[in-house]
Amino acid sequence: MAVGNAPAAEQSDNAADLAACNALISDPGLGGLDGGRTSSVARGGVVREPASSADTEIPAGSVPKVSKGFSVTVPVYFHVITQGNSEADGNVSQQMVRNQVDVLNRTYNAYYGGSDTAFNFKLIDTDRTRNADWFNMGYGSRAERAAKAALHRGGVNALNIYPVEGAGFLGWATFPKDAHSQVWMDGVVVASGSLPGGLIDRFNLGFTATHEAGHWLGLYHTFQNGCSTEGDGVDDTPAQRFPTSGCPEGQDSCPTDPGLDPIHNYMDYSDDPCYTEFTRDQSTRMSQQWLFYRAQ
Repeated sequence: MAVGNAPAAEQSDNAADLAACNALISDPGLGGLDGGRTSSVARGGVVREPASSADTEIPAGSVPKVSKGFSVTVPVYFHVITQGNSEADGNVSQQMVRNQVDVLNRTYNAYYGGSDTAFNFKLIDTDRTRNADWFNMGYGSRAERAAKAALHRGGVNALNIYPVEGAGFLGWATFPKDAHSQVWMDGVVVASGSLPGGLIDRFNLGFTATHEAGHWLGLYHTFQNGCSTEGDGVDDTPAQRFPTSGCPEGQDSCPTDPGLDPIHNYMDYSDDPCYTEFTRDQSTRMSQQWLFYRAQ
């Protein structure tokens, strides 16, 4: 935990890029859902994710070495689950699906700033299922298990994405360490309104999928363990006591530790327009997690 935020000029350029990216969406959203979703702790009227105490640490002495030039193309399967014909019922367009994969590639390849990672994403297939129970699945519910058992494709190296209502959350994900025990449960669930151009105001640039894919690749939140020395297991993210709401420049929740809160990091809980980066050590950690748990 160290390092500060990007220079102000870079942040301004990134903000312009984000605005341009959103303007390019060919299927824009129809408004905003008041409230929304984020974690066991509500931030800014949004509940991001269910509470989780998952451990995805690699055993001591077994952390793989990441070779120079290491890269991965992750196959992506999109499972669009709906309860009707409208976008509010989950019927997102194929263009929104493609835009979401484009956002994954941009965010994991430092398009908006930060460190480039080893990961690229390729959409392999999109399927569509109309099932109201599955669309309204809750975290860990029977409906989630049934939907994933029926729809999951590929092995532990394949990213399965399930856009649904969200059950009050923006999304949730499985961690690499759990992938082999129940391959069919592995993947990322996101609120369909969080896709690029979707219906959830402040959270519709597609960065929920970026955040959840970060968990899927082995990252914790930047505020993991608060101001403790353990933190999020990454050396170059400053210590952070609590998740961010909005985009409060200069926030410093651990004033006795170096650096300001990493509010622009994809693994915080900031609003989508605030996000711009992964760090170099986060990139390394994701590669190590991939090599140990997901490489095939």
